Amino acid sequence: MKTLITITQCLMIIVVTEINLSGNTIIPRKLLIAYQSDTGQKESINTYFEICQTVTDYYGLMSEYIDVNTQSLPHDQHMKNYRAIITAFNSNQIIDGLAWLKWLRHQCENGTKLIILGPLTGMGSTKCNECKKLVDEIYSYIGIQYKGMYSSHRGRLRYQYKDNERVEFERPYPVFPKTYEHFKVIDPNVKLWLSMKRKDLKNSESVAVATCPNGGFARYAEMFWMDPVSYKKKWYLNPFKFFEEALEIIDLPRPDPTTLNGLRVAFSHIDGDAFTGPSRINPKKTCAEIVRDEILKKYNYPITTSVIVAEISPEAVGNQQLVNIAKSIFSLPNIEPASHAFSHPYYWNDKSTQKDKYPSQYGIFVKGYTFNSEKEIVYSSNYISKNLSPPGKPCRVMLWSGACDPTERDLKNCKANQFYNMNGGDTVFDDVNNSYTAVAPLYRKVGSTYQIHCGQANENILTNLWEGPYYGFREIIKTMNKTGSPRRIKPIDIYYHFYSGEYQSSLKALQDVYEWVLRQDVALVYTSQYIEMMQGYLHAKIFMNDQGHFIIKNYSHCLTVRFDRRSSLPDLRMCKNVIGFSQQPQGLYVSLKPNTDEAIIAFLSASNITQEVPYIESANGWVMNFNVSGDSINIDFQGFGKGTIQMAGLKRRHKYTVNQNQKVTTDSNGKMKIHL
Repeated sequence: MKTLITITQCLMIIVVTEINLSGNTIIPRKLLIAYQSDTGQKESINTYFEICQTVTDYYGLMSEYIDVNTQSLPHDQHMKNYRAIITAFNSNQIIDGLAWLKWLRHQCENGTKLIILGPLTGMGSTKCNECKKLVDEIYSYIGIQYKGMYSSHRGRLRYQYKDNERVEFERPYPVFPKTYEHFKVIDPNVKLWLSMKRKDLKNSESVAVATCPNGGFARYAEMFWMDPVSYKKKWYLNPFKFFEEALEIIDLPRPDPTTLNGLRVAFSHIDGDAFTGPSRINPKKTCAEIVRDEILKKYNYPITTSVIVAEISPEAVGNQQLVNIAKSIFSLPNIEPASHAFSHPYYWNDKSTQKDKYPSQYGIFVKGYTFNSEKEIVYSSNYISKNLSPPGKPCRVMLWSGACDPTERDLKNCKANQFYNMNGGDTVFDDVNNSYTAVAPLYRKVGSTYQIHCGQANENILTNLWEGPYYGFREIIKTMNKTGSPRRIKPIDIYYHFYSGEYQSSLKALQDVYEWVLRQDVALVYTSQYIEMMQGYLHAKIFMNDQGHFIIKNYSHCLTVRFDRRSSLPDLRMCKNVIGFSQQPQGLYVSLKPNTDEAIIAFLSASNITQEVPYIESANGWVMNFNVSGDSINIDFQGFGKGTIQMAGLKRRHKYTVNQNQKVTTDSNGKMKIHL
């Protein structure tokens, strides 16, 4: 829906003041995460990626990973791009501990923040006196001293101090600590979160979790709990406060792809599995036909829908009837076409860690076919554009299949052909998985490329791999709630397969989810639009000028910047390419103007200053243009379904004319809602 709105009455003109951009200071968003491949760690198999990146993603930070065994350590000029180094090792041994420790100490000398999670790799090189000296100097940089004295005798161990506002976030600590090592605080600027002691030793207080001006420190045993049977985890420390304090980002802007014009983003996508499967609701119809008739046609919702090309194409194992069904789906006005690959690979690399879970690499067996990345991605997408989708509606989205573990090769194939990609990172945050450790990061860095994760898990997971209960997908509403409040950490994503059309209970569960989402105050977008927002998030740069104003660049479609602790409001006369803001319990959401690549966010000098300047408080779509000129405001709005715009900064209890025929009166706060 595209609407041009004109609002008339004597309104104040917004004057944008040009700000001198010379002397801008970049605010680094990148974090360098160090891991060690010789102990089984990978970019996405380490403690930081598995439970911490979700938190730093929330704060608008970018995580990049380095294997200290196989990759060259960055030089000083490159390190200026990083806000901090975070170690996430699972062993204190390393192949070349001396070189690593020398480099790390040098970065400390340069003032780079350091967060040590778990063991500091290199300290196990006890035969190397120089290594021991370097370890001492590195720990000293974050205000502590390592003195050894390891003990696992729990009867001798006690907690000495707990900061109740910062620890026992999701689970209390056990009665007695599990193990002890003596880490002594040597800097008064260290903020102690948790300490312990040994009853059999004097002066044995040992820091287990702490932050300091140069970073932070947390032992794994006091950082999170892990169930020994299910391997589910829960946070002991509050990870949001920990990274916020250790990285000194309390009052910095956060690019936020979960939000559009103040409202939570919501989209939906379907994996092509069971397109041809018979439905038990109506045996004369396939699951695809049931989903088409009972979901896609009935809900005014943007849905990105995929097929497995080999299953549909008569040139592989499909037939013309299936082609016709696919065409009938892709021709619907609310459907965006996507590919779920050619053969539905269960794993995307013969060396995949997921390989042993599957009997074959292919979900759809095609005689004589062997895996080919270009055919799975490029051929399948082009086939859909040429043979299944109407003219002018090309297939631009690749939805990963199986283990959703594309390689850098696969992701580069997408990028080279201008295809968006998504899947992986299934999130279930409910009564059973009641922890932020169960929330996947927004993305996975793979070499120089990015895999965009989905918002929430699909029905396959909620139904125990389609063994039942078949109404299980209804439970995803709890995850959607918990990932939206008290922190909007994920967008809403109704993500499922065609086999949801097999049973009446699974179909009803899916309908319940759609109806719940449509009752929420959300901004509906297509999956491709959310991915574009994520691309803007990944490439945005933040600067501060000498006037203390924030300059945001390269944000593309990521049009929201969040401030969590701001007491003052944006000074709209001094801002550039800012169309509005929304104060919410989670923070201040500032909305940027589309089709721009540089915005300036300036703030009023005090929290009690008022300004009568019209602005967008919220809108459930894209405000493509927002101009105030004399006695009128022109708004170019694009959205899905019925549009709603909440405006503020207007004259109080004043009557305005919208589009020459609709009369709207502002409330006592100078706000009004426009229904399109």
